[in-house]
Amino acid sequence: MAIVNAMEKIVEIKTEEFLENIDCCKCEQCLENIKCIALNNLPAKYVSSSKGELFSRLGQIMIKQNTVDIDVAVMNAINIVKEHPRHNK
Repeated sequence: MAIVNAMEKIVEIKTEEFLENIDCCKCEQCLENIKCIALNNLPAKYVSSSKGELFSRLGQIMIKQNTVDIDVAVMNAINIVKEHPRHNK
């Protein structure tokens, strides 16, 4: 079993959802920056879980953590990176 911060997967999923409708760079560097900024503004939720069990626990964590907080953190991170991309293009 591995110890993982389940918020990482939640932020990844939310980032993908939001970026479908937002004109923002989607290069690997910008995606990583968005996730880092969002995660730094959310509490970590560590779980000891195998990969299969992790997905079943994500829903439980999202219920406990206000999903509005997650959405706001991801949207703020997207806006920061959109306005100040740090890639080499």
